[in-house]
Amino acid sequence: MCGCILAASLLRLHAGYRPRLPLEHSNVAYSLATGTGYSNPFGVNSGPTAWVPPGIPFLYAGAIRLAHALRIDESATIAGLNCLASAAAVFLMLRFTLAGWRPRSSAAFCAAFLAYGILDPDFLTDAGPLTAAASALLLAGLASAARHPGGRAPWAMLFASNALLAAIHPGLALAGTLASIGVGFAASRTREGKPVALMASAAFAAVAGIASVTVPWTLRNYLVFHQLIPSKSNGCFELVLSQKETDDGVLSEASLMVGHPSTNPRLLSKYAALGESAFLEPYRREAAEILTADFRRYLMFSLNRFFNAVCLSRSPDDIAMVSVNLTPAEAARLVGQRTIIMCAGTPNFFWPTNEVSEQVELASFNSAGIEDPDTLLADWERAQMSIRSRTGGATAWIRGFAWSGFPTLCCAASLIIARRSTPRLVLAAAAIYLVALIPNVLITHDMRHQGSFMLLFAVIVAGVFESLARHTHG
Repeated sequence: MCGCILAASLLRLHAGYRPRLPLEHSNVAYSLATGTGYSNPFGVNSGPTAWVPPGIPFLYAGAIRLAHALRIDESATIAGLNCLASAAAVFLMLRFTLAGWRPRSSAAFCAAFLAYGILDPDFLTDAGPLTAAASALLLAGLASAARHPGGRAPWAMLFASNALLAAIHPGLALAGTLASIGVGFAASRTREGKPVALMASAAFAAVAGIASVTVPWTLRNYLVFHQLIPSKSNGCFELVLSQKETDDGVLSEASLMVGHPSTNPRLLSKYAALGESAFLEPYRREAAEILTADFRRYLMFSLNRFFNAVCLSRSPDDIAMVSVNLTPAEAARLVGQRTIIMCAGTPNFFWPTNEVSEQVELASFNSAGIEDPDTLLADWERAQMSIRSRTGGATAWIRGFAWSGFPTLCCAASLIIARRSTPRLVLAAAAIYLVALIPNVLITHDMRHQGSFMLLFAVIVAGVFESLARHTHG
C-alpha cells in the first residue's frame, strides 16, 4: 500500500506537481534542525513560538537533520518518515483492531486508506500519515483494552497514542482521552470479575499520556510567554480570521493570503517586529468581542463549518496567479483596493475569485489607472475560468464529497444495515471524529484539515462491508 502511494506521488512529481510541506510546522522544524530553537514559524527571524503543537516540528526536525547528514533533499527523508508512519498505521489496524472482522472488510479498509492516501496530493509531505499512525495506535489500544482490561499492552498503546496525539492534533487528543475513559468504564472488570486498578486502567493510561506532553509543553510556554498555552497559541487568531476574512466561516486560499502573516507582507512584518505574544493580543480581544457582540453570525459560521466537514467540503483553491506584467505603481493600487493579492516571500500576485461582471472589473482597472486594462481584463477572465474549474466542477464536487459526505453516508449505512449489531469500531471511529472536529467547527476549518481523519474515514467505509456481512449472517 505504501508502495502504491509512493508511486502515485512520484507520478505527480513527474507531471510537474511539487508536494507542499505544512508551512508553520516545517519552518519551526528548520529552526530546530539548525539550532535556533522552537521559533520562526513563518521563515523570518521572529523569536519563540507556540503557533503549532510540538509533535510534527520535532519529528520533521529529525528528518531534516538526517537529510543534512546524508546530503539529500529534506523532502525525501520526510517522505520516508511518512511512509514508515503509513505502514505502521496499516499494520496496527490489521494486527490489533480489525483482527475480528471478515477478510473482505479488512480489504475494504486497505482500499479506502489507499484511496485517501492517493487522493491527497501532499500526503507524503504533510502531517496526515503521522496523525494516521497515532490514530491507529489509539484504536488498537482501545480494541485491546476492551478485550483485555488492565493488560500491559493496551495500557502502553493508549499511553503512547494519547501522548502522540497531544503533540500532533489536540482535537484527536481530546477525543482519544474521552474514548479511553469510556472503554475503561465499559470494561471495568477483568474476566475473573476483579476490578481493574485505577493505574492499570485505560482511562489512567490516556490521562497519563496526555499529561506527559501537555504539562511540559504548557510549562515551557508559561516560562516563555507568561501565559498558559496547553496546545497552541493562535486559536483566537484563527477564529478572527475565519470571522472577518471569509463570507461563511470556511477558509480558502484567498482568505488565508489576505489575513495570514505567512502570506500578508504587512502582517508578517508586524509579527516579526512585535513577537508572537504581542502580535496575538489584539486578536484575543477581537475574539472576545465576536463571541459577545456578534454571536449570531459566529454561530451561523460554525454551522457552515460543520456542514463543510460532514456533508460537502468546498475546495479552498480559489486564487490564480496574475500572468501579466504590472508596474509597481499599478500593482500597489490594485493591491490597495484588494483587486489582486500579494504573497509574502514571492514576487507574484494572485487573482482572488470574483463574481462581479466584466464591466465592473474593467471599471475598477480604469479607476486604478491601469495603462492596458483590456489585457489585464483578459487575464482576469482566464483566472476566473481556472478558479471555477477547480472549485465548481464535477471533479471538485467528488473530491469534496469524498472528504466529508462520503464517510457520513457510510456511517449512516452501517447503522441502518446492521442496526444493533453495527460494529463498535465504526461507532467509536465516528464518535472520535465528531469530538475531534469540535475545535475545527468552533474556530476554523477548510477541506485540507480533513486529511487528519483519513484513517477514521477508512474504518467507517470498511464498516459498511462488515455491517453487510453481519446482517447477512445474522
